[in-house]
Order: sequence, then C-alpha cells, then structure tokens
Amino acid sequence: MLRLVARAPAKVNLVLRVGALRPDGYHDIHSLMVPLDLADRVLVRVRRGRAGGVTCRCPGRPDLDGQSNLAARAAEAFRRRFGVADGIDVVIEKRIPVTAGLGGGSSDAAAVLRCLARACRVRDRGALAEVAASVGSDVPFFLGPGPAWASGRGERLRPARVRPLDLVILHPRDPALAIRAGDAYRWLDETRSGKAAPTFRGPKRSFRPSDRVNDLEGPCLERHPRLVTIRGWLEGWGAAGGMMSGSGPAVFGVFAGRSAARAAQRALRQRAGGEAVDVIVTRTLRRLLGVSSWKSPRSASSRSTKRS
Repeated sequence: MLRLVARAPAKVNLVLRVGALRPDGYHDIHSLMVPLDLADRVLVRVRRGRAGGVTCRCPGRPDLDGQSNLAARAAEAFRRRFGVADGIDVVIEKRIPVTAGLGGGSSDAAAVLRCLARACRVRDRGALAEVAASVGSDVPFFLGPGPAWASGRGERLRPARVRPLDLVILHPRDPALAIRAGDAYRWLDETRSGKAAPTFRGPKRSFRPSDRVNDLEGPCLERHPRLVTIRGWLEGWGAAGGMMSGSGPAVFGVFAGRSAARAAQRALRQRAGGEAVDVIVTRTLRRLLGVSSWKSPRSASSRSTKRS
C-alpha cells in the first residue's frame, strides 16, 4: 500500500470581480486568490494491485464522509481520466471551516489529485488541470505554485506577487448565516437586473491593499446584516478594512503584523463572547507545499527510540 500526505491550504480572495452570466451557467471572474497557512491534512492510500473503489472519511465530521465529498469526486475523476483501477482511500483531517468561502473542499480535492499524480507518475499538467476543472472551478488554483490571478470561471491562472499578509478570519458557525455560492451569484445578478456587468482589464502581476474588492459582498451582506456587524469587529480592532472572502460568510481583515493579529484575536474572542464565531489568525503563503510520504507516528517513535 502506497501512502502519501499533503497539506490542503485555505485561500482568501483579495480581489473578486464578477462578470456577466455565461451561457454555460457560470460567470466570468477576475480574482486574486492567495493560499494561507491554515490547512487541512489529506492522507491518500493507494491499494497497489488491488482493484476497488474510492473511500473518503473525515474523522470527527461524519457529515463529510462518502462519495459526495469533493475529494472523493476528484479521486474518481482521476481514475477515469488516467485508467487507474487500484482502490483509493482518502482521509481528511479538517481544520478549515466548512462552507465558509475559504476553499477548503476545493483544496482537499486538489491535494488528492497531487497525491495521485505522484503515486501514478502522472506528469501531464495539462491533463491534470482538466481533471481539476471538471471537479470544481477553484480546484485548478490549488494545483498551482501559489498566489494567482484567476479568470474565465477560475481555471485560467497567472502567477501573482503578493507580499506576506497577516490576517484574522471571523467565521460565524450559525447555520442561518451559511451562504451557498450559487445563491451569492444569483443575488448579485438580481441587483444588476437591467445593468451591464463590468468588464475587466488583464490581470496585474502585483497587488496593493487598496485593490481589495469583492463583488459578491454587497448582496450577501444585504441579506445577512449580522455579517456587517461581525465585519465591523475587525475594523474596530485595527484591521486595514474587513472584507468577505469568496461567497462567505467568513470575513477577514489585514493586520500590520503577527503580533497585532494575535492581539486582535484575543480581543475578538472576548467580544464574540458566547456567540459561535471562530477567530483564526493566519498568514498568506508565497508557495504551496508538496506531497510527502506518510509515516505513522508509531514508526516515527520506533526510529526515535532506536536512535536514542
């Protein structure tokens, strides 16, 4: 059995401009996506020479187990595209909030594809990107090396330069504040009824904090005014502007450094009181980490004992 492990980072959209609705049901976008050091841990086991299907488990989150998980769908798509008959087991240790606009499901799916590409020695990046795009619009981004401008429906990527940023993310866990991406885009279309959607210039290679914008934010906050209050907490504790990530409901603010972010985290946890709001300190990454062989804690302990 071949065992591989990969970190699946979250992301924020520092820029998200949304164009017109396309005939295929998607929207053209112009977005700057940046990976974070907040990450899930994805373990992939390939049962060499043993035909079988795909299993997917998320310990502690049985609601995410099974074939509907985007990671399981990615494994199935990989098997079909590259003719893999071996059984595949996926285990995801979740750290990224679910349905938050932080890309956790897409990142898990990409981590599975990266592991399987290494296990099966697939070096055709174009074919792998096609598989990723068939699974989800954000999945190709998580196959790339780091920050990127995304266009099309998210599958066309161009590297971007973003200096490291210290962020505080607020994620309200109240199910009443959950937002489906499809709803967020539909609400935006409704606000534009009779108006032309914006057009975009080519992507920039560098990013300035003043460039931050999210076209989905207005319609979502209008329907969930509680998020306006939560976003205001960030601004009240020194964030350089609060903004919703993706289709939300998570909001984030940029702070002057890690110590300022930590101080804001402590204050915001007290401010939230008994309210179900995750307060997360994180930092943007310049590059994604690779895939590595998985070693059980037992075997690592044995080697450490022998060395001693």
